[in-house]
Amino acid sequence: MARRCIVQTISTSTEGQSGVALVTSLLFLLVVTIISITAANNSSLGLKMSANMQDSYQSFQAAEAGIYATLGLAGTTNDPFLRQPVIDDPFASVTQHPLRRMAADPNDVPINVDVFLISIERACPRPPSASGGTSIGLLDCDYYRIESEHDLPGKARTRVELGVVKTVIGNNG
Repeated sequence: MARRCIVQTISTSTEGQSGVALVTSLLFLLVVTIISITAANNSSLGLKMSANMQDSYQSFQAAEAGIYATLGLAGTTNDPFLRQPVIDDPFASVTQHPLRRMAADPNDVPINVDVFLISIERACPRPPSASGGTSIGLLDCDYYRIESEHDLPGKARTRVELGVVKTVIGNNG
């Protein structure tokens, strides 16, 4: 038996190749790059939106804190509900500003609170089911509006208003 050697020759000619692999890989790289850039832009936009929402919530809470701090002065020596037409700063005579911890500088609180007297000695609101009662003619109500505004330039600005009704002994009582 004779042994036969089969030798295969590998063709090294480039006649049949036209760069399809290169074009395909470049197109695939382009698609992956576009997807990556889009994902990075969406991520950046999401971060900006969440930062704006956080600033907005903090601003609203600060303005609301101004309302509650003003209501906390009712019945004290610094009561802002004593029939004065306008009170620009209800905390002016308070030794320590109640909102000082909400500011970077305790002497510069970015919350502006105003109290407006709307009307005095008016009828008090009563539920629709109430008819009469012993306090008709004895008690009157003073109506106030509290405006609280928190403003941080370049971040957020919020304004909150609250109506307040204060019951007082009427002129007939």
